[in-house]
Amino acid sequence: MDVAKDIFVISDLHIGDGGPRDNFGHADSDRPRQIMAFLDYVEREKGELIIAGDMLEFWQASFSKVIIHNLPLLDRLANLDATYVLGNHDADLLHFVGRDLMTHPLLKSITGPITRTIGGKSFRFMHGHEVDPFNVGDTPSWGRMMAIFAGICEDKVGSPMLGNDPLESLLTRIGEWLLKKAANAYAAAKGTVTKSTKEEHTPAQNPDRAAAMLGMYAADRQASGYDVLIVGHTHQPGRIEDWYFNTGSWATTNNNFVRITRDGEAQVFDWVDGQPKTHDTVLSLPEMPQLTKTVRSGGDAV
Repeated sequence: MDVAKDIFVISDLHIGDGGPRDNFGHADSDRPRQIMAFLDYVEREKGELIIAGDMLEFWQASFSKVIIHNLPLLDRLANLDATYVLGNHDADLLHFVGRDLMTHPLLKSITGPITRTIGGKSFRFMHGHEVDPFNVGDTPSWGRMMAIFAGICEDKVGSPMLGNDPLESLLTRIGEWLLKKAANAYAAAKGTVTKSTKEEHTPAQNPDRAAAMLGMYAADRQASGYDVLIVGHTHQPGRIEDWYFNTGSWATTNNNFVRITRDGEAQVFDWVDGQPKTHDTVLSLPEMPQLTKTVRSGGDAV
């Protein structure tokens, strides 16, 4: 059904336990104050809030400690009747869906990908890892294993950042490259593939994997038949034409969100010092034909 109010979508807060691995709420972070100001704004606008995954960071901290540390925020989100779509970093909650095991009202709202009709268009809300071969599924993936290793390093340096970049992102990038090299070597040894003569990128040269994800999202939209995709996961805010809108993150440089009006118009914004600011990044699909194979993100949660 068409919605009766504007929808605000955020994702990728990666809220941990307040320690050095916590990209969102470490000791020097202003983000806890900023998110409360943003929620005040959503409330003033009489909007609906959807969290598109990776709100809580279970890859880098104790499950129960993260929950207890963030109870005031969970209470606030519950009071807003927020919908909580799960991502890969908070997928530990997945098998609580539909079961009366978690009593907090926000955790009763957890779900997988959902589809809504807004302004006569079909909107798909998902985190984005559902089509990501390095992070799909609810068992420990390569991405999760590299994140845990990154957390150990972050403890040593006392920060989740390496310059302006999360340390986890750098190590995951290196790890994916090593995994690909190992898989190619194994396949070549088994005689199942012919070794490519094309030069491979090193981790430092490798183009941003977010570009590859765009091709996977385009394929998923074609296969599943929805009109508009609202997604996070890559931490890269922006849009492609009128069908793809990425919510960015609250764990790196900027704080981002997507607003969808009741007539189905979507726009990406930055949240800067208590005010929304239009985010004008326009993305484009990469010319990578090998990424156009049909993929599916899975059905709606029951």
